[in-house]
Amino acid sequence: MTSAAQYSTEFFSRQQEGSFQSALRILPLVFELVSPRSVIDVGCGVGTWLEAARTFGAVEVMGLDGDYVDRRLLRIPEDCFRPTDLSRPFACERTFDLALSLEVAEHLPDTSASALVGSLTQLAPVVLFSAAIPKQCGTYHINLQWQSWWVSQFNRRGFHAVDCIRQRVWNDTDVEWWYAQNMFLMVREDRLQSSPLLRDEFARSTLPHGVVHPRGYLERIAVAEAGPAGVRDWLALGPRVMRATALRLWRRLSSGGLR
Repeated sequence: MTSAAQYSTEFFSRQQEGSFQSALRILPLVFELVSPRSVIDVGCGVGTWLEAARTFGAVEVMGLDGDYVDRRLLRIPEDCFRPTDLSRPFACERTFDLALSLEVAEHLPDTSASALVGSLTQLAPVVLFSAAIPKQCGTYHINLQWQSWWVSQFNRRGFHAVDCIRQRVWNDTDVEWWYAQNMFLMVREDRLQSSPLLRDEFARSTLPHGVVHPRGYLERIAVAEAGPAGVRDWLALGPRVMRATALRLWRRLSSGGLR
């Protein structure tokens, strides 16, 4: 069961800087295609992506996450946050232009996956979605699936994967690599057909769904080489330090210095 034991104040404090910087780079691309005025974030944490969404023109935002989120850390108004058990089916009294669910699904039991996707597809005609792949390091990762698995879950509900974000941010070091690796716009069929911009992006989606980012790959090597004690110490330093480590390894590899 998810709880404050897994997702402490320290957990949210560590990850919010990289999350916000990624949102500032990615959301302009999404807003150009979708122009959302209302945005809901399922698994919002302290609301970094919604804070960024407001800066780009969203006038209504709502964040859903567990009751364990420390309200003192929220970066959106507290009345925009709704405590929700995401492991069970959930619904809102209204729909939104855009739903977000970013690196959340892997934290929920595999038995919750279908309900999560079903709930997301009822919230908005466009869902910005990412979830951790097999062997991706992280806190309380209990359902790791390849990107294509999640695409098929959305396909069953009449949504198509528009792979227009990853290739634009793949080499952007201001974007956390897990977003660059895992992120898709899932678009409902009628919304796709009514938008020339989204249709064009869908036609140009050529990157295979199941890919591993070089930074993530090298981070996994660093974890394996560190051993159990080293891994615990390294993970405690947080995502920004992990990313810096992977970047150093990448540069060594690119220069022929890694043997």
